[in-house]
Amino acid sequence: MVRLYFLTLYFLLGTYVFHAQNQPPCSDFNDASNPAGNWAPAPYPNGMVNASFGNPNSLDGSQYLILSDLSGSSWYINDQDYKFLGERFAGQCLYFDFYLKSDGGYGAPVHPRITLSNGTNSITFLANITVTPGSGWVRVKAPIAAATASTLPSNSDGNWTMDPGMTWNDFNAVMYGSTMLMLSPDYTSSPSETVLYDNICVKSCESCGGCNSNFKLQMTTSTSGNYTTGQVFLESTNAPDLYKVDWGDGTTGDVMTSHTYTGTGSYKICVTQFENGKPKCTTCLEICIPKLADSGNGRKQPSLKSPLKEISAAAKGEKGPVAGKGFQLAPNPAGDLVEIKMNLDKKSNISVTVTDASGKALLRSTETIDAGPQSLTLNTEKLIRGVYTVEVTSEQAVSQQKLMISK
Repeated sequence: MVRLYFLTLYFLLGTYVFHAQNQPPCSDFNDASNPAGNWAPAPYPNGMVNASFGNPNSLDGSQYLILSDLSGSSWYINDQDYKFLGERFAGQCLYFDFYLKSDGGYGAPVHPRITLSNGTNSITFLANITVTPGSGWVRVKAPIAAATASTLPSNSDGNWTMDPGMTWNDFNAVMYGSTMLMLSPDYTSSPSETVLYDNICVKSCESCGGCNSNFKLQMTTSTSGNYTTGQVFLESTNAPDLYKVDWGDGTTGDVMTSHTYTGTGSYKICVTQFENGKPKCTTCLEICIPKLADSGNGRKQPSLKSPLKEISAAAKGEKGPVAGKGFQLAPNPAGDLVEIKMNLDKKSNISVTVTDASGKALLRSTETIDAGPQSLTLNTEKLIRGVYTVEVTSEQAVSQQKLMISK
């Protein structure tokens, strides 16, 4: 049984902290240096939980949080990002992805849940859907709304509950004056449960009927240069199975499956959202796959993005070769190590920088390399799954290529 011991300190701190800025919080656990962000075990004795990280979440292909129950009260909390939730974001929804890995012998379907507290009382959103160990990821949205004298907030995904003895006014005090958001893997008296959470985000309450077919498109050319692979990433919190992709070459498929082009030319890629089996909205993007001789060695095509306001390209092109020879990344996609192969005209100082999609530098390396065929080995163990830019700078020029991490 879940046991919770509240500390008066949290309540006192919560009453004197200035309200955070109204930027909707979102915990995706993808940061390479600090994936937990402001999440941490609750103070002893309430934080008997082990946290780690894994990937990919099949709903979006990203890294996720793993919580394993230990003996005692097992709470993992964020007391920074979700304060005053109802006051700041009333009318929106709190989303979270959930996966049950082990139920500790519970032996019955589990309702995904998430808990909000003000340090004195707590309220919990229980999803209607049930999961069993290994049954797959589910996405849940909880309404951020007030209770009335007769009802607690609910929606098609589930309903809010409150501790015995609480009143609806107590509920609203938690919803509007929250000081922490709380997760727990604790479903049984046996400390062996494991649950996964991801994408704990405040967003508009988009339902399955909400129309959003915007997407990002990642194109990757093989190292041999004879085929190009496309992958769609939705910009919607709707279920992926509501969407279909027309790849523009007579092939259709779902958004979770990549597609391979073996020919060059222009293609119009369209993503369509369906409702009750009928198309509801469609977004399209035209791409051009160049001739094989022009496609480069193992170079990814630019990562493209469908329009929110307009269609735009979203990747840097190559600035120039390193000493006229360029470089190769092998393997690409890579895991924990990638080799940078180059052929220099003369001995040079070489700088290597790896940046993420936002332009943030995550890895840097500088070495002196002799002339001729040479290689550097880059440790990418700390990089999560995704697409990065590798920039190699010599004394003569700068060259960039895209690197996919697929571990």
